[in-house]
Amino acid sequence: MEAKKIAAMAETHYAQIAPHLYAGPVEGAANIHFAASLPNFLILESIETWDGFHSKILKKPIRWEAGRVLLPTEPGLGIELDEKVALAHPYEGTKLHLEMNDRPIA
Repeated sequence: MEAKKIAAMAETHYAQIAPHLYAGPVEGAANIHFAASLPNFLILESIETWDGFHSKILKKPIRWEAGRVLLPTEPGLGIELDEKVALAHPYEGTKLHLEMNDRPIA
């Protein structure tokens, strides 16, 4: 709901919205629905076309046509996580990919 409030404030100033995507297809599905609900939506950020592993981890991949994402028609976010694929690829790191480095990378 906070994102909707921000989008509404932006709309009053004729500003367009481009939802940021920093994760995979689950967040992407949420962004698709969010973007479809906005009158001031500009462009959708994605990780390529959510193909490769991102399509395998979903039972049905996010669909594209002519360079555009198609809104899912299934309930909820319109996606279903393939738990077998997720369990076969556990995260083995100790940090989130969003954490900052303690010094610049040279």
